[in-house]
Amino acid sequence: MRYRHERPVDAGTADELRKALGFHYDGVTVELLDKGVEVGVPAGPTEAELGEMVRHFLRGHRAVAATVITEQAGSPGLACTLPDDDRIAVARGAYLHGPEWTAAMDHVRALCRERLAEPFGAPLLAGSAQISRDVLVRAGYYQKFPNLVNAVARIRDHYWDGVTVSQLRPNQAGALDSFYAPGETVLTPVTCYHVYENAAELKSRYDTGVFAIDGPVFRHESRNHSATRLGEFRMFELVGLGGAEDIAADFERMLKAFTAFFADLGIPHRIVSASDAFFGDAPTMTREAQLLNKSKFEVRVPLGDGELSVASVNAHGEVFADSFGLRELGTDATCCAGIGLDRLTYALLSYGLLGTKDHRPAGSAIRPTGGMKSWKT
Repeated sequence: MRYRHERPVDAGTADELRKALGFHYDGVTVELLDKGVEVGVPAGPTEAELGEMVRHFLRGHRAVAATVITEQAGSPGLACTLPDDDRIAVARGAYLHGPEWTAAMDHVRALCRERLAEPFGAPLLAGSAQISRDVLVRAGYYQKFPNLVNAVARIRDHYWDGVTVSQLRPNQAGALDSFYAPGETVLTPVTCYHVYENAAELKSRYDTGVFAIDGPVFRHESRNHSATRLGEFRMFELVGLGGAEDIAADFERMLKAFTAFFADLGIPHRIVSASDAFFGDAPTMTREAQLLNKSKFEVRVPLGDGELSVASVNAHGEVFADSFGLRELGTDATCCAGIGLDRLTYALLSYGLLGTKDHRPAGSAIRPTGGMKSWKT
C-alpha cells in the first residue's frame, strides 16, 4: 500500500515518520520527493487509513533547522568495526550479558559516575525495574508514547490458587493470556520519573536539587530491534529540579559537561539539537517546538551507514513541576541529561576505545586502548 503526501517535508521529519510507522508495520519506506513524501507499507492499513496516519503525524509541519553544538572527528587513526559482542538474545530486544560485555558496561557506568555525577555533587540512586502506572499517567507518557509502555500482568483474582493455570501446556498460550490482567505497575520507561515521584523525600534527605540515577529501562518496540535498538537497556541520568533560573543554569552546565565528557572519550561524534518521536496529539508540532526552543540536544556517533544516538540533554520547562506537584518544594522546572549505557558501550567497543580480549591479559579488567582520559581501575 502506498500513499503520496504532496506537501513539503524535510529529511528529518521524513525519517521520524518512517520510525513512527515502523513501530506498527514491517518494511515501511518513506521516500523524500521534490514536494512531499511517498510512504509505502507492504501490508496492513488501507490507503485511507495510511493517509490519515501520515496526515496526523505531519499536521502543522514546518521545517526547522538543526543547531550543531560541536562536531568531533575523534582520536587520530580510529576505525569503526563491529565489536566482540557476547550478548545472547533471550527475547525481542533483550539480552543475556556475558562477562566481556558486563565488564565493559561496568566500566562505562563507573566513568559516567566519576566524570558526571561527582562534579555535580549528585547523590547516586539506583532505579527499580517497575514503577506505578499512575506515575506515567501524571507524567503524560501515555499521551506521547503509548506504544512504548510495558504493562506488568497479574493473575486474575478468581484464579488465585494457580492450579488451573499450572495445568496449561506450552501450546495453550491463548488460554494462558485469559488468566491474566494488567497490574498497577509498569516496567520503567525512563529513570528520571523515579526522581520526580519521590522528590519530596529525596530533597529532604540530601538537600540538593541534582541527582544521579541509573537503572533498567524498558520500552516496547514490536519491531526495529537490533544490537543497539533494545527493548531492555540501562540508562544513566543526571536530573535537576529547582527554580526556573537555576534549572536554566543546570541545563547549560549539563550540556557543557556532556560536551567535555564526549570530547575526552576520543570517539567521533556530534552534538545537535533534536526532538523525540512523539506519537500522541499533534506529534509534529510538539517535535518542532522542541527544535525551536533548543530544549533537547543529542550526542550522535557515526556507526555503519548512519548515526547512533548515545546520549541527550533535555530541558522540560514546567511540565513535570506541574504534573508531579513539585512547586510546593520550590521546583518550577526540571531538566535531565541521560546516557544509554548499552549504546555507549557498543559505540566505544566499535572504535576500539575499551580494548578487546585479544589485547588483554587473562583475568584483567577491560582498559582503554587510547583516547580516554581519567580512567580508574
